[in-house]
Amino acid sequence: MDLQRQQGWLEQLGLNQPGAGRRSAFRDTRAGLRTTALAALMILVMLGPIMTFGGFSLSDEGAVERQSGYLMVLGLSIYAALPNATRASWLFMPIALLAAFGWCAISLFWAIDPDTAVRRLVLTMTVATSAFVLVRHSRCSSVLDVLRWSLFCGIAVSYLFVAIDPTIGLHEVRFDTMGSGLPGQWRGIFGHKNFAGAAAALCIILFLFDAAKYKLAMRIGVIVVCAYFAIRSESKTAMGMLALAVLGGIVFQQFNSRLRAFLIPAIIIVGSTISIIGAMYAPTIQQNVLDPKAFTGRGLIWSTLLNYWSDHPMGAGFGSFWNIGGYSPIYQYGKGFVTTITVGHSGYLDQLVAVGLIGMLLMVVATMVWPLIVLLRNPDMSRGRAALFTALLVFCIGHNVTETSLFERDAIVSTMLFLTVALIAYHTGTPRRIQRSEGKDRRSAGDDLLSQMRSRARG
Repeated sequence: MDLQRQQGWLEQLGLNQPGAGRRSAFRDTRAGLRTTALAALMILVMLGPIMTFGGFSLSDEGAVERQSGYLMVLGLSIYAALPNATRASWLFMPIALLAAFGWCAISLFWAIDPDTAVRRLVLTMTVATSAFVLVRHSRCSSVLDVLRWSLFCGIAVSYLFVAIDPTIGLHEVRFDTMGSGLPGQWRGIFGHKNFAGAAAALCIILFLFDAAKYKLAMRIGVIVVCAYFAIRSESKTAMGMLALAVLGGIVFQQFNSRLRAFLIPAIIIVGSTISIIGAMYAPTIQQNVLDPKAFTGRGLIWSTLLNYWSDHPMGAGFGSFWNIGGYSPIYQYGKGFVTTITVGHSGYLDQLVAVGLIGMLLMVVATMVWPLIVLLRNPDMSRGRAALFTALLVFCIGHNVTETSLFERDAIVSTMLFLTVALIAYHTGTPRRIQRSEGKDRRSAGDDLLSQMRSRARG
């Protein structure tokens, strides 16, 4: 058997993944451990808020159980990757992302609260490292299966808590004037309705695209269950960004490379602009009258953040603006309810005031711009899988417009963004010779849910 034929068989079997060592090419003895590590990572991400803060905030990441859990997952991930690892595969993070983390580390030198900043950066890097190690040394289909079923199990368990323990499953009090916690809104095990809505939306995306191996009826059932939970959470950002993400995935699936290279960025820009306007002027839009309170929501928060950044262009240091006690600059620059909140409701502005313009741009380029360019320019990828990656990326990009989830430690959207970038970096390509040998048409749209439904209708 010659080497070329051997490599071809390995690629068709999915065993010749980037970073796979020669010894593990034929027998992967620790695939189950990697699956376990990824499932454990997702469980910690979903339970993080309620496990540490009784179900409300991400303002403190120092709980021993939380930190220890993530360190154990990282250790298990590295151990499980060893059979598949090579010297090259240990360089598992793209250079752009390493540069972003490097700048965050540099910002510790001028951080307002260095102790808190170090803990938050270590937690963020631990989560990101675990995600990249696992994706780098695993089959893409296995990673996606774990993500799908862990999120769905989280939603299913959340239904149980809504029914049997409303003190955990439902919001019971109104938290602030931004409406980020009203009585009766569903949050399940996710601690907050915004986290719950995001989890449900991400689960819908994962079962909508590139999931043709599952029965159509089952996929529709999962999507309906998650959609109802998202609606009951009343997370407007999650539902709005879900629509935007699905549109982005459909555009990638249905249009040629030239059109989608124009349409997908346009969808992101237009959708983000609408989200900003809606978030700032929602009370006015709803009441259809001029209402001064329309400027006391996100508009006032964002103007406060921009005022601080104009005075401190290098930022307060990573993780050193919000939730650091009386040292927080929000008490000096904010007024009224702005001094009572814990996030700026914009991932981009929150990182701008933390690590400055350079740091924020490095994060955006590493996790959004570069992956999107890779998706739009890679001619060899499976359309269904690329549509899934596009939808996930569009959701994370849009979510950060009106919520904070960029480099946000172990927040669920932040973690999913790291996983999506890793998947794009290592599993976007489909070898051309395999496509030709199997007679596949790269223009086919047959592996998304909408196409399956159309096919059955025709049959």
